[in-house]
Amino acid sequence: MAGTRPKGLSRKTGINVVPIIIYVAVAVLVTAGMYVWDLQYRRGEEARRRPPEPQVLAKNLVENIVGENTVKEVKVDREKKTIALTFESALYKADKPKKELRELLDAEATLATQALLQQMRDFDRVTATLVYKGKTLAVGEAIRGQNKVAMTFVDEGLKD
Repeated sequence: MAGTRPKGLSRKTGINVVPIIIYVAVAVLVTAGMYVWDLQYRRGEEARRRPPEPQVLAKNLVENIVGENTVKEVKVDREKKTIALTFESALYKADKPKKELRELLDAEATLATQALLQQMRDFDRVTATLVYKGKTLAVGEAIRGQNKVAMTFVDEGLKD
């Protein structure tokens, strides 16, 4: 004769374990899902807070001073702690006197190189090549600890 009495644990205690097992399984799944979401969120935040690459940072710093879309090339050597960049001079006008042009280019190179040395403390030397319409005008070199930027005027119209 078959009875209608429950078998197993529910027979002994009067507690049905199926709803308990379902509840525990759902709680474990929700907790695991929240953990995975939190882990992905933290990784995304870390990536977002990471500073940009030195090339990007140098380009942005110089373009903030000289002008937008003026930086043509940036080379960074972490081992030698140097930055070499080429940018289009915003102040060069061929009709100005040579002395004034030299002063303007010197000021432009000084502002750009000193901004890089002040903001990018991992680097000790910055070389800035100033060009105008593809023609090299001057090269300025700044070294950490020196007050003056060493300027070399390449263009024939700017040389002494």
